[in-house]
Amino acid sequence: MSDLKTLLATALVGMSRAALPPHVDTPLADALSRVTRDDAESTLLARAALVGLAARAGQLPLPSAPPPEPAPAELRPEAPARVTRHLISVLNTAMLPEWLSLCGAAGWRVPHADLPDLLDWGSHVNEELRATLRPVLGERGRWLAGFSSDWRWLLGLKSGDVTVDGPEWEGATKAGREALFRALRDADSAASRAFLTVHFKVEKAGVRKRLLDVLAQTWEAGDAELEPLLEETLSDRSEDVRAQVRRLLQGLPSSAYNARMADRAKAMLGQEKVGFLGRLRGQVNFTLALPEVPDADLKRDGLEPVQHPAERLRHLLNAVHPGALMTALELKPAGLVGLAAQFEATDELVRAIFSSAAQPIEPAFSELAELLLPRLKGSFTHWRADLLALVPAPRREAELQAALRGHDSQLTLTLLRGLPTPWPADLSTEVFRQLSRAIRKAESAFAAYDKNSDWDYAWINVLELAQTRASPAAPRPSSLPADAPEYARQTLDNLYAGLALRAQIHADFAAERSL
Repeated sequence: MSDLKTLLATALVGMSRAALPPHVDTPLADALSRVTRDDAESTLLARAALVGLAARAGQLPLPSAPPPEPAPAELRPEAPARVTRHLISVLNTAMLPEWLSLCGAAGWRVPHADLPDLLDWGSHVNEELRATLRPVLGERGRWLAGFSSDWRWLLGLKSGDVTVDGPEWEGATKAGREALFRALRDADSAASRAFLTVHFKVEKAGVRKRLLDVLAQTWEAGDAELEPLLEETLSDRSEDVRAQVRRLLQGLPSSAYNARMADRAKAMLGQEKVGFLGRLRGQVNFTLALPEVPDADLKRDGLEPVQHPAERLRHLLNAVHPGALMTALELKPAGLVGLAAQFEATDELVRAIFSSAAQPIEPAFSELAELLLPRLKGSFTHWRADLLALVPAPRREAELQAALRGHDSQLTLTLLRGLPTPWPADLSTEVFRQLSRAIRKAESAFAAYDKNSDWDYAWINVLELAQTRASPAAPRPSSLPADAPEYARQTLDNLYAGLALRAQIHADFAAERSL
């Protein structure tokens, strides 16, 4: 019997009933016999510890895995030390994408020592931010990404990497199937359309709704070929699914759904005769009448029976693509806005614009937005900032300057979000000036809860935008007075310190690129 087994057998019996076992003719016999303590129990434990240590020390090492292939040689030079010294300051901050963009534009890569931190950052941000990171990770970064599931985002997906027909799909939850379909969309949009054509109908309603949500969020021109499937889905059992399909079809100007909606509007409309002056002014007075012939597709297209023609028109204006409606009615944007205004349906027309708008913005939508802005009244004024985002840049800039002068923080925030980065220097200075005005009496961030305070959450968001989007070289306004609250002075100091760091980063990149 081995030393370990004899010690274990003695321990099970107990030292009150057994004596310490002798160790004879074993490799550890001599060493164990020399281990003694003050009492028998301690001696037993010490000898067991020695046997255990000898067993572990004597184990043969496991065969080592073959070493990985070495990383390929880098194709880009490493960024100079003058610019990489800032990387530790901007890592995991809102300034990192700007530093990465400058590095990528210079044709450099980041030092190898920074790769793990940057790969971790990339695993937590969206694709837009990852796009700034991919070019600067170099060959070593792509090589490293293969060793961690958290970093595999860098390797990208190919059509063969995502399978939605196998056990992985069958065993996935609703959220899991959504994630798999989204990955397939990213990897191969044509394959995702083919998958929908074959499998969409057999999925449960919850999954069908999720698949349509992904389709809406990742819509591209080629998805128009799915119209037959979407048209058929208008008869789906789920109202949630039908509503999402109607929104997708509304965004397709040439869809049969939009054609039916436009035909319904056309069948309702007539025009009254106007006098001589009215004809000179281009005046058009519309009349409305509900059609007498029953519409078999009415419910399928999401329309309910109504008593009044104006109510039907409002439903139609809300549900049809404005461009398709103007084509069917042979109206210019001014005519469509006049029609909506005559029957108090401007809110529905605005909703339709945002349900149908896609990038780039159609010129007709910009004109519609210009015409609708003066007509916003009462509760409809909340559309103002959204409509201004559609109008040409000079109009938006004029509105932004007016919003700044008028201390309209919410409109200022909305319009600033739509501007390219960095903002012009004069605009940046004006934003700094308005931030100083709004914050000068704020004693803490809780001032935003005070309805009488100039410092509200919209200004806080403007300040956060200014940190990364304002021109770093723009002149700063005068400092706050010495008796200004500490919170106000510290907040502006932090903003200006961040801008100074960005200015130094730009200067260092420019200096190195000029060498």
